[in-house]
Amino acid sequence: MSKIGKFFLFAVLLSNMAFSQNAGFGSLVSDRTEPVEFSSDRLIFNQEENLAELFDGVKIIQGKTVLSAEYVKTIYSKANKLEKVFAERNVELKSDQDIARADTAIYSLTENSISLTGNAQLLQGASNIMADQILINTETGLTQLLGSVKTVISPSTN
Repeated sequence: MSKIGKFFLFAVLLSNMAFSQNAGFGSLVSDRTEPVEFSSDRLIFNQEENLAELFDGVKIIQGKTVLSAEYVKTIYSKANKLEKVFAERNVELKSDQDIARADTAIYSLTENSISLTGNAQLLQGASNIMADQILINTETGLTQLLGSVKTVISPSTN
């Protein structure tokens, strides 16, 4: 096997090790049972259509997880239960030490999923992974990176 082939295989193994040490994305799994808190500079609530729009400096906090963006639209059920969150512009999802960034995000509470698209980036420890889309299962913590995946792994300092 060539030196380049060995290096690539080594990098892939290191990448898999970095993800196997972390059981998914941050504290999402344990945060699911926490209350959800919203803050923004402006809020429009449409009770007839069961939706709310938040503008500028939006932060949604659940336990140790924080979703921030410039615009967020939330959809509620008829029983006022939060079902789906759409976030746009400067989207950042922080959970414990993990960070995901993208142009847009869809958080479906009914499907237990978060989808981040457009310049999607995942930072876990010293690893930086870019992809077309990041899918996170909020029930299991499973994180998938899809389309044009590029990985940068910093050497361990141990």
